[in-house]
Amino acid sequence: MMLMNGRDRLLKTFKHEPVDRIPVAPLVYANAVYEMFDYRPDIETFYDPPDFDLLGKCVEYCDHYGFDVAMILGHVWDFFGWSTYRDHTITRSWENWDVSISDIRKPDAKQRTVDIRTPDGSLRHVEEYRKVSPYLVVWATAEYLIKTKEDFEILRKYCPPCDVMDCRMVTRARQAVGDKGIIYPGMQGAFNTLNVFRRLDQIMQDPYIDEGFYREMIEYFSEWLIRRIPKWVQAGVDAIELGANLAGSGVGPDFFERFVLNYENTLLEEIHRHGVFAGYHNCGDAAKIMHLYNRMPMECWGYLTPPPYGDVILEEALRVIRPDIILRGNIDHVDFLRKAKPGEIRTAVQQLLEKVKPRGNWILATTDFWIDNIPRENIMAFAQAGRDYGYY
Repeated sequence: MMLMNGRDRLLKTFKHEPVDRIPVAPLVYANAVYEMFDYRPDIETFYDPPDFDLLGKCVEYCDHYGFDVAMILGHVWDFFGWSTYRDHTITRSWENWDVSISDIRKPDAKQRTVDIRTPDGSLRHVEEYRKVSPYLVVWATAEYLIKTKEDFEILRKYCPPCDVMDCRMVTRARQAVGDKGIIYPGMQGAFNTLNVFRRLDQIMQDPYIDEGFYREMIEYFSEWLIRRIPKWVQAGVDAIELGANLAGSGVGPDFFERFVLNYENTLLEEIHRHGVFAGYHNCGDAAKIMHLYNRMPMECWGYLTPPPYGDVILEEALRVIRPDIILRGNIDHVDFLRKAKPGEIRTAVQQLLEKVKPRGNWILATTDFWIDNIPRENIMAFAQAGRDYGYY
């Protein structure tokens, strides 16, 4: 079989067509690119700095290691997946939706408060940002918008349209990647999106305290996500990966089947209806619920995280997951890839590929995006081993 370029190799993998070798396509996040080029981003512009071509440099990063590009950095500026730095929804004033934003900035941290006034009452959302390394900014919600039923009714009644979206980074990503790979950004799934607005412990109690309220909320946000999918597709994505790490083994199979599964399936089906592939992102515990993934119309599931950072045993996943679902991940990047010697990494990749090649439908990757301070020789060993041992 002739050697393929990265785009052909990944698209054929998603189509279940023969390929020359297993794609080597780890999840490359902005921090890895910044670290390679020693660019130190500011909190304010982490996602799209004006003086650094993040998308072009990401392709250079992948070229350096010989990766097949599965570009996640073509983000939509979308509150429902991320933070208000990339939002054109709740943070813009609208009719009967008066927004004020206040920021408290410290050298390597920031707090953002979004206050919203409406005729029926006020809402507040608070985020905390922290620069945890010279190259990585993380964030978390400190105060959630939906605290009561009344808050949800205010949101539902007055919130601005959900699909006023800036998709220019997707289009730029498409241009940057070319035939080296695919555009595969992440969009939060229905359950994860609900957690953007409401505390996780409340969401896990809501179905048992007031099932009707829970279903009204998750159905509402599912409809919002559905309205956004066409904009992503028009901008040039090849596939969309639904964020699903919050409804993992911790919620249990009964909760997942009763209160999550159908909503996620609706989104996966809608992605397919618009002609692109659908993936599912659970980078944490999944062992107790992964049998239910067989009932979901996805092309790909990542990232098969083994202990101690997850609970997925590779051999069990290979036994349980239906063979037409592409599996992606399983190499630990938190400890192993950072601390092992290159020879140990080559051996681990070789052993992994020997186990999965008989099944096929595999993409070589780690259990989530690279953390900082992974030795470059270890990354190169991972990539080279994937190319050396991945041929069918």
